[in-house]
Amino acid sequence: MAFPHRRHRRSHRRQLAGNGTVSSTWWALPTGNWNLPNAVEIYGTKYPVQDCRSGVCRDAYLYYNGYIPANRINSVGANGRPNGVMGVPSNYKPSHQPIIPMPATPIPGDPNAPFYDSNTVWVPMRDGSLQRTTLNTNQHPWRNQWQSGLFSWGQNASLFKVIPINERVYFRLNIDYFSVFNMPGIPKTPDPNTGLIDASFSGNGSRALQFGLRLTW
Repeated sequence: MAFPHRRHRRSHRRQLAGNGTVSSTWWALPTGNWNLPNAVEIYGTKYPVQDCRSGVCRDAYLYYNGYIPANRINSVGANGRPNGVMGVPSNYKPSHQPIIPMPATPIPGDPNAPFYDSNTVWVPMRDGSLQRTTLNTNQHPWRNQWQSGLFSWGQNASLFKVIPINERVYFRLNIDYFSVFNMPGIPKTPDPNTGLIDASFSGNGSRALQFGLRLTW
């Protein structure tokens, strides 16, 4: 008994594939300041602020209680325009600061004024004189101390379809989507000194498309 020949037909169906990633980020605590008055507090994106110190206000987040000089916390200039970090919460207390931090307002006649925002100290010598120097023991308590940043995730996808010409020749059309959901996000780690994350920059790339056409015979 003869059976009719069954011709193989290549599928015309569209196909979708993809891959995604989730990754953690880490950043090191700063070791430039030697006065550690308060514990480190991680806020994440709880406190949106504006960083106006450059004269142009940029959206940011106070990720942790880094050091913002007191004269730049919610401050405005003589012209009434913001010139500091605006929106800092009232419960903010820096986790680190210089030995001689900047005061919120100038102190008339303060002999330490030339040394504001520095780690200057005066070491007594045997003869009773004082030697001015910058504190640095090379054994900072925060040396090699790391903190977790924001998580990062991304998703790519590919859409492709086989287009037959005959039994032996066919095309394959590909469209690849990188960062398919177009979620730029924000940078995942803060400035370790101020604790600010500049939200005016993207943490991920924007969506990109790539087309491809393959001929097989």
